[in-house]
Amino acid sequence: METQSIFSLLRRLLKTIGLSNETVDHIVERIEDFLSDKEGKTADKSEYPYFQRDAFLSPAEHSFFMVLKSVVGDSALISVQVGLVDLFYARSSDASKYRIYTDKIDRKHVDFLLCDPKTVRPIVGIELDDKSHQRSDRQARDEFIENVFRAAKLPLVGIPVKHSYSVTELQALLKPYLAIDKPALANAPISTQDVEPCCPKCGSAMVLKTAKSGANQGEKFWECSNSPQCRGILKYSLPAN
Repeated sequence: METQSIFSLLRRLLKTIGLSNETVDHIVERIEDFLSDKEGKTADKSEYPYFQRDAFLSPAEHSFFMVLKSVVGDSALISVQVGLVDLFYARSSDASKYRIYTDKIDRKHVDFLLCDPKTVRPIVGIELDDKSHQRSDRQARDEFIENVFRAAKLPLVGIPVKHSYSVTELQALLKPYLAIDKPALANAPISTQDVEPCCPKCGSAMVLKTAKSGANQGEKFWECSNSPQCRGILKYSLPAN
């Protein structure tokens, strides 16, 4: 019998005795790892068929990360794609229940985690909610993760994915957890002494430019340093006398 057929049969048998899909996946993966280890003893040890992914963060996650960086500044360290098993642990005197509880948080992660810059102790988790979170299976997953954070007494904030983010709104949302006291430069016309503001769309630094043509020819404006990938623009105002 082929290996895949054996694993399919094993999955059906494990489900028959009442194990959850996640527990079944965990058991099968451990068996696969064991068999791979056994086969690896005779394999060429110099073979490592691994490659770096093109992008660690999705475009939406990267865009939010840049804005989040400008909001929290030095008040927190930002970690991304943090596994729940790295944050939480299960406690049970029953070994089988302990494994089930642990399996439930295995292979699940939180999009962003803000930590104390001195102790690296977790402060608050952040989940970006895109359209996929509207699916019933994702909603069940989201509810489970929310309950895990609540049980462990670690705050979790959900933020809808947007094309651009309001720095002021993010500051207000995170202020209960962080010591944020920086002005929201990106949400107002700039009247500083040419201090670079943050892009309101991606959070990157902005560059002072002068319009070379059009109705605003000769006028100064702030343009995102990521242009043309990002089209963030802000008005420039002369310093008050």
